[in-house]
Formats: sequence, structure tokens, C-alpha cells
Amino acid sequence: MSWKGAGVRPRAAGACAGTVEGYRWEAYLAREPVSYGLNPQTLYKGQGRIVRLELLAPVAGRVWRRVAVYNRGWVFGRKAYLPVLARLVRELDG
Repeated sequence: MSWKGAGVRPRAAGACAGTVEGYRWEAYLAREPVSYGLNPQTLYKGQGRIVRLELLAPVAGRVWRRVAVYNRGWVFGRKAYLPVLARLVRELDG
């Protein structure tokens, strides 16, 4: 599934992936908001549909680097990518 943020929102539960602003992402969505999901307003754990999220940035050629990982809680993330993450989370959880 390829998504470029043009109003197309994957709403079905399950795994989904795509691109946004030159970054690749992979996510797993729950059917309903869950207590360990990523909250779209605060970007903290709590009441969201996104259970897993991985954001990858291009490094060189076909090589990608993980810049943020959420798996029922933040594993790691870099502040430089916060605007991209916020937009992606709003669109996915919408």
C-alpha cells in the first residue's frame, strides 16, 4: 500500500505501510483505540489505534535507517523527525 498523505487514510485494522514526505513507514493498527496505543494528540502511550509504528529515513541508494520506533511504547525516536511523525500519526489514527 502506498500512501503519500493526499487525504487517503488506511482505516482497516492490521498491518499497513507506505511513504510520506520521502520517508518509509510501517504500522500496525488496532480496530479500536487501546490503552497501549499511540495517542495522536500527545504522541505518548495511551488511547490510540496505532500499536506499532516504524519510520525509516533514506541514507544512500536503497539503504534505509530507522529513525523512530513505537511498539506499545516508544523504543526510540529522534526529535528532528517529530513533525513528520506527528503528521503521520494524525493521518493514520484519523
